[in-house]
Amino acid sequence: MGTLENGRLNHTMQNSSDSCYLGIDPGRDKTGVALVDGSGAIVAVQVLRTRSFPDALAKFLSDTLQAANAWALRRKLRAVVIGNGTNSATHKASVEHLLTGIPLYEIDEKNSTEEARALYWELFPPTGWRRLVPLGLQVPPEPLDGYAAVIQVRRFLEQETKKQG
Repeated sequence: MGTLENGRLNHTMQNSSDSCYLGIDPGRDKTGVALVDGSGAIVAVQVLRTRSFPDALAKFLSDTLQAANAWALRRKLRAVVIGNGTNSATHKASVEHLLTGIPLYEIDEKNSTEEARALYWELFPPTGWRRLVPLGLQVPPEPLDGYAAVIQVRRFLEQETKKQG
């Protein structure tokens, strides 16, 4: 499980020394963010409050990528992938201002929540007596917005792979 810090859920999965993609699942109250490497592996997942999104995103990137300034951040981020759903225009403007010069791609986020739910159970399978309850009847114990951001980056990477092949 991740930790909840100042209203933000945070999971760090692996080393963040290589460059990666930032996924954003924009929402009205919560915004999921994820750092994913080029192979689709999760580096970090976090759920931020939308009302403080720009500042919270800057802190998430600084803490996770250990980037002291904008130049270091540009070396570590390949691109930003943002879902085209609720509140995406506002988030897109914030990202363009905060991460000037980093490519920004919009992606269809249709069914990303369902895929995020499946990803969550894949990463954190139920234990104990909960193993006996079908996953379709269980509700994950945390918001899935960050995992939806992972799904969006993976969709983007899949599209890019198809373009190249």
